[in-house]
Amino acid sequence: MDIEYDDLEPGVSADERQRGARRVIQIVIGVLLVAAGIVMLVIPGPGIVTILVGLNLIKPDNSLVRYIRRRVPGIPEDGTVPMRFVVVGAVFLIGGTAIGILYGADLTNWALELVGIR
Repeated sequence: MDIEYDDLEPGVSADERQRGARRVIQIVIGVLLVAAGIVMLVIPGPGIVTILVGLNLIKPDNSLVRYIRRRVPGIPEDGTVPMRFVVVGAVFLIGGTAIGILYGADLTNWALELVGIR
């Protein structure tokens, strides 16, 4: 299959522009999630999970991300995550973060009393 470069039109096609814009948005969201995950390592919240989700958005072909995909049941070999997993994960992420921020100290005190430390 030979490509005739004389037949190519200059510039960027609308499809390429749309894919590029989507990728930029994906990277920006990934960076924001990694930053939020780092903050959540100090304050209550699912920091490690948030960092992993952010890294997956930034660079989905990372070897760590591929390893995690192989270990999680229900994710196909090509690595595409079904939309229901994304929605359920987002609900748990937002809910866990909200509960951690609103009730983190109370839950910690309750757990410590339950174990008998306090």
